[in-house]
Amino acid sequence: MSRHSLIAIMMSLVLAGCGTFETMDGPADNTDHVTPAEREAVEANEKDLANSFGEIPMETNDRVFRWIEYFKGRGRRHMERYLSRSSRYVPMMKQILREHELPEDLVYVALIESGFNPKAYSHAAAVGYWQFIRPTGKHFDLKINAYVDQRRDFVASTHAAARYFKALYNLFGNWYLAMAAYNVGENRVKRMVMKYYTRDFWELARRKKLPRETINYVPKFIAAALIAKNPETYGFSDIDYQDPVAFETIEVPYSISLKKLSGRLGVSYDDLRALNPEFKSDYVPMYRSNVTVKVPPGKTNSAVAALQHVKSSAPKYVKGEYFYYRIRRGDNLSTLARRHRTTVRRIAQINGISRRSLLRIGQRIKLPENAALTRHVSRNRSRSRSRTVANYSGPGHKVRRGENLSLIARKYGVSVQQLQQWNNLRRRSVIKPGQILKVTSQPESASSASGNRSSRFHRVRRGENLYSIARKYGVTLKDIQLQNGLGSRSLIKVGQKLRISGGNRVHVVRRGETLSHIADRYHVAVNELVQANDLNNRSMIQAGRRLTIP
Repeated sequence: MSRHSLIAIMMSLVLAGCGTFETMDGPADNTDHVTPAEREAVEANEKDLANSFGEIPMETNDRVFRWIEYFKGRGRRHMERYLSRSSRYVPMMKQILREHELPEDLVYVALIESGFNPKAYSHAAAVGYWQFIRPTGKHFDLKINAYVDQRRDFVASTHAAARYFKALYNLFGNWYLAMAAYNVGENRVKRMVMKYYTRDFWELARRKKLPRETINYVPKFIAAALIAKNPETYGFSDIDYQDPVAFETIEVPYSISLKKLSGRLGVSYDDLRALNPEFKSDYVPMYRSNVTVKVPPGKTNSAVAALQHVKSSAPKYVKGEYFYYRIRRGDNLSTLARRHRTTVRRIAQINGISRRSLLRIGQRIKLPENAALTRHVSRNRSRSRSRTVANYSGPGHKVRRGENLSLIARKYGVSVQQLQQWNNLRRRSVIKPGQILKVTSQPESASSASGNRSSRFHRVRRGENLYSIARKYGVTLKDIQLQNGLGSRSLIKVGQKLRISGGNRVHVVRRGETLSHIADRYHVAVNELVQANDLNNRSMIQAGRRLTIP
């Protein structure tokens, strides 16, 4: 792929960047405990780092020394744990980075992102060694579904991170800016570069034109890289390093059970799971022709011979992971359940609380990962549903790649609940490309041709973005994206014509109602209600007030 093609791809992305998996207090503002010998070691190592693979300069300044001091002091326990795990993954990850012709020092991004922990899960729902959010992971070809999450695969996720960094470097031509974009999103960094006419990361940091976390991201990376490459110099001399990961791979022709396979191979199930952290349970699904499983060295032949004895069908339930969330103003169990696609009962269950429990601002609770409990639909039920649809002679819709029930419902001017009833679908049912769905109305495009006044068009003007346009017409950002086939990372251009359908509802406040009650009634988040009406979470609403419902 050419440099210009990569730039074109990256210009189309609007991602939220990655999230930091573990909250660590920042470094103190003093550098008194960084000794002259350590400073000399840094300066000497700086030349080696800059020349050993060529691309990432290891510049040192007060910000870097503050992070070194932090890792030696309050953050020492974190760094010791990261260094202990690093020896397991660094050699393999460096080899992958070299295959992509990238500087191998990028491996230390994984150190500060996840501490080389496959189960790392951030408040921003970023997952795995390289802390990919779901859209970014899928964009770089990582498989993420109810049974598999390749963001936890140390091989697949490293290849994805390498492709992402290569694209970022092609966009910015500067490793510090590329890393900043990895953290906060390339469009945010690109805007600052263009606005202040500089490609100097330190200049943007000095002006505080990037988020605080991003300003700290590059110096934290440099500090971690310096320590990881010369731990004894910084007082990390008694680290219990883990053995490098070693494995062989086999292709599986059908779904299997890792637990059964471990028994056949005479190896620990935990050890086999550690080699295959991308599978959410012992079930290995057959979702493509070249599904691979990692096995201990020397076990390839035994594993291949055992495959016919370890076949498995999909489990009824797959228990997902959870992450920690800190309660903010306006949160309650109902809004959290809706926002994270789970149930109040499930949140209460994993936290050992009542469904009527009150939440305190600042309280830390567990939330299940999206689709944490995924109901497996049996083959018989799927077949009966297929026969029902096949025998239906009325209007139908063939599901296309990327479509969901919400998008299809909007297209035909019906509700999601109606689609579910017509097609015997449940709330958690999954639709697949090629599936035929019953519908009883014409597509929105046909109705608009016959005089539907609810649809209109907007031509994009200079300085506008999707959010400002959505606010102008009283619709949600997601509405505009769905109606115009835009993704969360799509860019709009001046002069572009956007379809705008529908608008906001109005609710007249009744005596005794609160923002939370109204938000629950209309199935929206409290913060969306607040933004749509220019309120704040402390605003008092009086009976008779008219509120816009997004």
